[in-house]
Formats: sequence, C-alpha cells, structure tokens
Amino acid sequence: MTTPLVRWPPAARSPLRVLATVAPWRACGYLVSYLVLGSAMFAVTAAAVLGSVVVGQLTLGLPLVVGAAWTVRGCAQLERGRALLVDRPIPHRYPEVAGSGLAAQIRARWTSPVPLRDCAYLLLLFPPLLALDAAALAAWLAPFVGISLPLWYWTVDPKVLGIRVDSPLTALLFLAAGVALSGFAARLLMLAAALHLAVARSVLGPPRDPLAEVRRMLREPGPLTDWATGAPARGRSSEWDFALGFELDEGENA
Repeated sequence: MTTPLVRWPPAARSPLRVLATVAPWRACGYLVSYLVLGSAMFAVTAAAVLGSVVVGQLTLGLPLVVGAAWTVRGCAQLERGRALLVDRPIPHRYPEVAGSGLAAQIRARWTSPVPLRDCAYLLLLFPPLLALDAAALAAWLAPFVGISLPLWYWTVDPKVLGIRVDSPLTALLFLAAGVALSGFAARLLMLAAALHLAVARSVLGPPRDPLAEVRRMLREPGPLTDWATGAPARGRSSEWDFALGFELDEGENA
C-alpha cells in the first residue's frame, strides 16, 4: 500500500512547513477539479437518470436505459480515477451480468447496490461536497489575498474591499497576517481533501464483506491455546500441529 500524498494529520508539524510540501497543492487541485468535473458529472448523471426513467416506459427505450447505466458508470469511474491526484485510485467491483438480453442487462446495471451507490454519490452528495470544497478553497485563497495586498491595494477603492487600506504600513500588516494564516489554511484545505476522499472511498469503493475478517482468520494458521492456562502456546506452528495430530492418531490406532 502506497503512502497517500495528502493525508491528515500532515507529516509536517509546523503550519508554514506544510506550504513547502506538495500535499496542499495537490489537495487544491483535487478540490478545484471537483468544482468543474463534479458539476459536469452531476448534470450528465441527472440527465441520464431522468432520461432512463422517461424512456424506460417504452419498449424501444430499453437500450437507452442500458446506455444511461453505462453513462453513470463512466462518471463514477472518472471520479474514482480523480483520486489519483491525492492518493491511489479508488478500487471498484461491478456485478457481472447473469444471462442474456436487455432484461438481464437492466437488472445487473440498475438493481445492484453498486450503481445505486454511484448515483447517490454523483447526485445526492454533490451539494454538500461542493459546499465543502468551495468553503475550503475560499479559506485557502483568503490569506493569499492579504499577502498580495501591498501590490495592488492602491488600485481599488477601499469601499470595495470593505476595509480601509490606505497606507503601505496597513498593507504590510495584512501581508503579515496572510503569511501567519496561510499555514493553517493549508491544513484546513488538506483536511477538506481528506474528508472528501474518505467519502468517495466509502461510497464508490467496493462493498465490504462483513465476514472478511472471519474468513481471513480461518484461512491463516493461528497460534494454539494452552488447554491448562488458556494462553496462546509459543513455539508451535501449523506443521508441528499436523505432526502431533498424526502421532496421536497412530498411538490411538496402536
């Protein structure tokens, strides 16, 4: 497993040192790209779902229902691949089509949990994720406005800014405040990207098997338990257990 490029909490403890790493800039790209691609995928998915509901009432429109399912799947795959900006791509597992014909295609494409989770992420979760990304990006850009203020403050009416900046000293104070807050804004940006990615992984990732841990424990050899003390026995392996059982069997047969 590779180390994620954007993780929370960040490896650098100092807020200003975070700016010298690649993580906040990749997080910025991840969130900015969602503002554009997320909006486009929301529109495409909404049109595909609504179109499939309308044309699905007609027999001739059934192939379009299958095509709409492939459209939703393509948008979800794009979102899974977009995670590469901050981490590894999100894995997926779609059910195979059992049988032939349009009816089997529609059952596999629309009735399984995976495409429904795709629609939930692309449609229902779009407004809160968009608000989260926009708020984090606004907080990220605000310190840089203060940092660049000495370069252009005299070109703008103070009434437009909402604050009175009429001297180089005041502009330098805003510059210092922007530098001090930029590290915290970077941490907030990375937190928003990590939260967004966690939501995407939980919804778009393959469904978890609740019995996976039990199956793993049954497949892997584990330590024996001492029958007298109940503590795990030491120095025993699966080969030793097999040999012991073989010797006991031979002794009983004798």
